[in-house]
Amino acid sequence: MTVGQSAGAAVAGCAGALDAPQWTQTGGPAVPLLAAKSQAISFDPPAAGRYAFRVEFRDATGAAHSDNVAVDVAAAPVGGPPGAPSGAPSEAQLALRMSHAVRAGGNVSVRAWPQPLPGDGVRSISWQQLEGPAVTLDTRDDHVALFVAPNVSRDTVIRLRATLTTNFGHTASDEVLVLVEAHAQAAAGDSTALWRDEHVSRVFPFNPNGPYAGVLARCVYDSGLRTTNLCPLSQLPLLAQSTGGGVPTVEQVMDRVVVSHEWAGRNFETFLREHDTAGHFRRMLNSATAVVIGAQVRPSFYYAVTGAIYLDADNFWLTPEERDTVNEAPDYRSGFGNTLQYTSLWRYVRGSTSLFQFYDPRQRVVRDTGALRDEAGWLLLHELAHALDFVPPAAYASLDGAASPWGNIAPRYGARQLASDTVPTRHPLASAELAALGRVRFLGATATAAQEAYTPGQVAGFFGPDLATDDYAYASPREDVAMALEEFLMQRWLGVQRDFAIAPRPGSGDTGSSLPVTWGQRGRIGEPALRPRLRAIVQQLVPWVDAAEVDLLPAPLAMRSGDSWTGNLVLSGPPAPRTDAQKAGPTLRELWLIEQAERRRGRLQPASPPPALSLRPAVR
Repeated sequence: MTVGQSAGAAVAGCAGALDAPQWTQTGGPAVPLLAAKSQAISFDPPAAGRYAFRVEFRDATGAAHSDNVAVDVAAAPVGGPPGAPSGAPSEAQLALRMSHAVRAGGNVSVRAWPQPLPGDGVRSISWQQLEGPAVTLDTRDDHVALFVAPNVSRDTVIRLRATLTTNFGHTASDEVLVLVEAHAQAAAGDSTALWRDEHVSRVFPFNPNGPYAGVLARCVYDSGLRTTNLCPLSQLPLLAQSTGGGVPTVEQVMDRVVVSHEWAGRNFETFLREHDTAGHFRRMLNSATAVVIGAQVRPSFYYAVTGAIYLDADNFWLTPEERDTVNEAPDYRSGFGNTLQYTSLWRYVRGSTSLFQFYDPRQRVVRDTGALRDEAGWLLLHELAHALDFVPPAAYASLDGAASPWGNIAPRYGARQLASDTVPTRHPLASAELAALGRVRFLGATATAAQEAYTPGQVAGFFGPDLATDDYAYASPREDVAMALEEFLMQRWLGVQRDFAIAPRPGSGDTGSSLPVTWGQRGRIGEPALRPRLRAIVQQLVPWVDAAEVDLLPAPLAMRSGDSWTGNLVLSGPPAPRTDAQKAGPTLRELWLIEQAERRRGRLQPASPPPALSLRPAVR
């Protein structure tokens, strides 16, 4: 391989799963190892030379081992076309990022980074599998290959090659390895397994010397968890049991963090130190046992059985190298409701600017730490609203250390005493039509002919007079309460408002600039009719917040019907004329933004636990 490509190395178990891998560099120019605690590493060599590494691990019997590996890197050919900078490459280049390890059944993504010569361009990128059990590659976007890691009986390498063809007919290729770990997942038919329907990826405690480091992963994210071996709160307590219900320190929170990559923990800590100076998020974390941040977690969710929140690492990357480690597979619910005539759109805005910015996946983008607030703030508030719904501050004093989180929650859950039970009972949502549509859009039910015939105007007529802040509230009472508290706290604590709109279902190539809003509001949480139920939610879930703040919310602003979703970013004055760029056709940025407006959701809470496993509520 040469400079300009991505290098990788892996350690595989021959007679069982390996545990606690740890890589260190022992020779060559220094390179960052962002996956140093996994079975595979990848790096971009900055110069030619020999790069040497040492890996330590434990085998299936628990015995400690170590091994050494070296990767030789040659200089890239230089001497570009006339006028090119000195040292410019003389050939087109392609780099695949990145080699990595994944457990069987996990989602895999590998992105190609082409570099044609100046003045040339990308005609195509083709993919082929060179080694390992056959997998089905999804390369509809030829810049990225997606597949699901197959079941294997021993650690197995899958090797891919991608070939770039430029407009001028030049070619370049690169290879990448994906190590599939033969790690047993929960059996689908095991009704006692907590994770029987989910892929559990490798994680580790961010603070290896923390008081709960020895039990964190085993208690909250282990495929071996069963209803018969749940950890009691005496082993892994809620954070409130360590703080007495007061505001936790950053250090106390970080002792509960479990990650797939160290950078995710570092960036989460940065979020707490820079964007939670008042301690609002940390105080909400009292109702959680742990925070899991993983490159394979999608969508994010709260799990009442373990008492932990599980967050998608895509919300926390700051550098392109960190982003390389995050799986790109789409949310499994992406296609729900596609036969309906309408869609719902949402975003948060600061002034007249959307918080959600486009970070081109084909560029080596760096984000500043302000992106952590914008990308992760709303997500944390949503999942922590769920945690507080299941374990409100009023329950802290009566927690039983001998019981698991669910053992403490189950009596209140069974008696329908959660805020998400009592508030919707006293202040119910009225629209039966939207309740049924919620099962289609968020639970994957098949739409009826009548539902497919609803126009956006009809759906807006159902929604406008009702008490929900977002149609996601019709997914379940849990989401109804979480959405309301999330929007309220985003406005009161972070000074941003939420836009929600009903629009026609986007067609191929539609973007926010071309999609007309049928009905929409900014700051719907300020609707006077919603205030009684919001006050009840605030009083139960965040009682340290004065419920009178509900009455300080400004009245919502109506969006302009017929103007585009993008045009409605600025709600004062007449609609802005469409620019020449908007008339020319959709850009990747515009397509991404409209997709995110449709899909930024969390995982759902079932109305009741499934009969086969009566303690399995996971809220997304």
